[in-house]
Order: sequence, then C-alpha cells, then structure tokens
Amino acid sequence: MTIKSRLGALAFLPVLLAAGAAAGGLPGGNGTVFVTERQLGSVAAFDAGTGKVLWVSRVGAAPIGVTQPHGTGKVYSSDEGSNQMSVLDRSTGDLLRTIPMGPLPHHLLASANGNFIYVGEFGHNEIGVVDTSVDERVAGYVANPLPAARTHAVWITRNGEDLYATNSRADRSQPGDVAHLDARTGALLCNTIVGADPSEVLATPDGNTGYVSVRRENKVKELDLSGDCPVLTGREAVVGTMPDTLRLTNDGGTLVVTLRGTPAQISLMDTRSFAVQLVDIPGHTTTGHHWLSANGKYTFVAVESPGGLAVVDNETGAVLADYPYPVPPGGNRPHGVYYLPAALR
Repeated sequence: MTIKSRLGALAFLPVLLAAGAAAGGLPGGNGTVFVTERQLGSVAAFDAGTGKVLWVSRVGAAPIGVTQPHGTGKVYSSDEGSNQMSVLDRSTGDLLRTIPMGPLPHHLLASANGNFIYVGEFGHNEIGVVDTSVDERVAGYVANPLPAARTHAVWITRNGEDLYATNSRADRSQPGDVAHLDARTGALLCNTIVGADPSEVLATPDGNTGYVSVRRENKVKELDLSGDCPVLTGREAVVGTMPDTLRLTNDGGTLVVTLRGTPAQISLMDTRSFAVQLVDIPGHTTTGHHWLSANGKYTFVAVESPGGLAVVDNETGAVLADYPYPVPPGGNRPHGVYYLPAALR
C-alpha cells in the first residue's frame, strides 16, 4: 500500500550547500530519483532538480537496490530482509506485486532494453534473473561453483550479451572474484580472483575495460574484459574507506565511487591517471548507492544519519544540495539509488 507523506512543506525543502540546485533545478540534470531506505523499508521518488518528494511507498524489509527498467513503467526494489522484490507503479508508487527471490537479493541492474533484471543474491552463489514481462524470477545463474561464494553485485553490458558479477566469500576477509557469464544462457565462462571482498563491477560502454571495487583493500582495480576471463591490468588506486558502487561519467574520464566508511564521502577517480579526489558530504555518517544524471555532470548519492539524497557536481566536487529523506515512513538509512531522466509530474 502506498503511503503518501503528509509532512509539512518544510520537510521537503532541500538544504542548499552551493549554487545549482535551486528553484530552477539542475541544468541538464532534472528528472526523477528513486531511493530505497533500509531501516523501515520504503522507496521514495524525488524530483531530481528540486528535492520535492513525489511519493513514498512501503516495501519489504531492508530494501537494498532499486531500478526502473526501460519501457516498463515500473520500479523494482530488492528487499534483502524479505527475500523478495517489490514492484511499484512508477507514477504513483502503488505496490503492484512482490516477487519471491533467492536468499538476500542485493545489488541489481536492468538490461538496456528493460526485459530483464539481474540481481546478486548475497545469501548464496547465484544471480537471480527476473523477466519484467511477467514479473517472475525465471532463472538462477550460478556465478561461482564454490558453496562459500556469495554473489554481491552484477553488471550487464549494453548489448545484453555479457554479464559480470562480484563474488565475495562467506568469510568476507577471504579473496573474492569477478565472474563472467553469458547473459543469454547463464553459462559461467570464468572466475578471476581480484582481492578481499569485491563489492561492485562496471564495464565501459565498449565492453573492453572494467573496474572493480575491492572493499577490504580500499581500492578500485582495472580489468581487461576483452577475453572470456577478466584480467587485472595492474592499474589500481586507493580510493577511500570501503568502496562500494561505481558509475562512469559519459566521457569515460571519471569513475565515481561511493564509500561505506565514516564520515560520508565519495571519490572521483581519474581513469587516465588514477588520481583520486575525495568529496566530503557534510552532516552524514556514511553513503549508500549512487547514480549519475543523464549528462554525467551530477551524482545523486544516498546518505545516512540523517537520511538524505545528496547531489554532487562531478566536475568540481561541490555538494550542490542535500535533500532530506521523508520521515515517516523512512528512517536514517537511505541506500539504493536510480536516476530517471524523465519527470513524473
């Protein structure tokens, strides 16, 4: 059931930290941002340019990721604490249905055509595959044959052919790997050890280069993805405490990395020099996930305690705005983020 927030207007006023996110919105960055909240279990839709909350809906326990697959008109959250996904109407936030998943559905990504959602199931070694035409889990792809493997996050290439996943271990201090699968068949092609507790993997638009965040080493490492087996190139950077989600700017020049340490920070890594700029987000304890605007200029990042959605300029590192997460029904742990260029209203 959708819970429309009835808070006063003051609850939705964005905290402006620098010029940019004002009444006129974000130049080239207006649209809608969907954000999950783990503590009480909700999804909120924000106007990207003003921070106005458009709707808030209850979902399952501890929702982690969120996506809005192309052409579906639906928003999906991975509810880790309920072993399900919730399906919401994009415009209203109404709960349409839930989808039973494997244990601990975690980070997720939709295919470019919107037909499938791939979900790392962190309670075992599989990728859950959801068909958005029927809203069912139609397959479970084994991302590593080891019983101790735990599949954390996924990446599907633009052509829909190659699927990558990060696998940590039940003992997360042990070396983990990046898996390469055939996205069409689920065939596992290779597993490459990359370091202790890999978190996310990203492939460049041409599919030839990848990046993986290795949480217990505080590093991002580069991968050659030109063959069946991902290969570490040796290029890497210490980016900050406990790196997690990864997004690449449109020109390929900057990799934006969220950090799960305290206080709240993200990193901007130059993909040519591997130089790193740390960006502080004042007033919060840590970050969750993030997404970039369509033009690649802005990062929308979930921040905790108090819960909010911060907006960062990727060129300057300036924090342009800090939109408060609606309370109630949300708590202090916003986490999953997805940006949609279209406005809902």
